[in-house]
Amino acid sequence: MKVTKLKKKSMNKTLNQGLFIVGVMILWELVARAQWFPVLLFPSLSSVFVNLLTELVNGEIGGRLLFSLYLIGAGLGLAVVTAAVTATSALISPIISDWVQALMAVLHPLPGIAVLPIIILWLGTGPQSIIAVIWFSSIWPLITNLHTGLRSVPATQMEAGRNLGLKGIALIRFILLPGAFPYILTGLRVAWARAWQASVAAEMVFGASGGEGGLGWFIYKKRFFMEIPSVFGGMIVIILVGLLVERLCFEWVEVRTIRRWGMTSE
Repeated sequence: MKVTKLKKKSMNKTLNQGLFIVGVMILWELVARAQWFPVLLFPSLSSVFVNLLTELVNGEIGGRLLFSLYLIGAGLGLAVVTAAVTATSALISPIISDWVQALMAVLHPLPGIAVLPIIILWLGTGPQSIIAVIWFSSIWPLITNLHTGLRSVPATQMEAGRNLGLKGIALIRFILLPGAFPYILTGLRVAWARAWQASVAAEMVFGASGGEGGLGWFIYKKRFFMEIPSVFGGMIVIILVGLLVERLCFEWVEVRTIRRWGMTSE
């Protein structure tokens, strides 16, 4: 019954968001056709979709998207592993916990794009530099949420698990991770968003990496040649991918875990 209610609420949310997006699209088209702004700088939505369809048919934007997702997957995967090891070490040792908190206080506010010049000097201008920027941008929200989540698990739950004979990996699997899961999911959401931002920003700063690039390079190139509809098309693809990942991945997991378990008031 509870799962059915959650699914109904999710469908209503999707419908409301869909109506809002349709309204924005209609408003965009009307403003563009009224020509209050130069057509070159503010094209109609219909022309944007026509250009986007052309780019999809010739395969360029699909290839750029796959390349961006490859870079994001590599950087975000490294960040998840690094954050897991760091947060676990901080949980075991109070000294390491103090070090981690000091490190986060110093480096967390630093934008990933700010370290790009140093990374280019160290690693060059290939894909490895973009992966490093993505790793740096996404690791801090992961560590913050993992560190907070693991420490938020009540001691009574830990004792109950030990009384049931759980220890080591079993204690982490059945007690720590479920208790910290809302924080873990939040960290992954923020890290995913930062990974996209870092990937696009890095490619727009120094262009294609190793002769090819992702969506950031696509947008930068189209802007350079003043192909504004294609610029908007690249931005729409980024937005659509973000929405798909949010609804089909993060929200799907949240509905079947956090909300179902009653770990949120929504």
